[in-house]
Amino acid sequence: MKTLFALFALASLGTVTAANAQQAMDPNMPGMEHAAQPADAQGVGVIKAIDTAKGTITLQHEAIKAIGWPAMTMRFKAASPELLTAAKVGDRVRFGLKPNGMGGTVTSVTPAN
Repeated sequence: MKTLFALFALASLGTVTAANAQQAMDPNMPGMEHAAQPADAQGVGVIKAIDTAKGTITLQHEAIKAIGWPAMTMRFKAASPELLTAAKVGDRVRFGLKPNGMGGTVTSVTPAN
């Protein structure tokens, strides 16, 4: 009887551990809002890096309330190579964004005042 109870307890513990591991691997950042995202959003930020070879732009952006994102620094894909020459590293810009999960594609870049 004690052996049966011990086996049951170990099996239960293994299930809890597996569930915790799965939750820890959740890419949806549990502390962030997860409402349905609009098709497009606008942001303001400072360009930190431009990688023309990879077609990416890194922005230190302010909070984007429309999609529930806090202020942070992120690397985004550029919708077209021309966007990567619209401004330079250090410039403060307004940018259009097509969000996709916890990332997205920058669709426009213009100087911010």
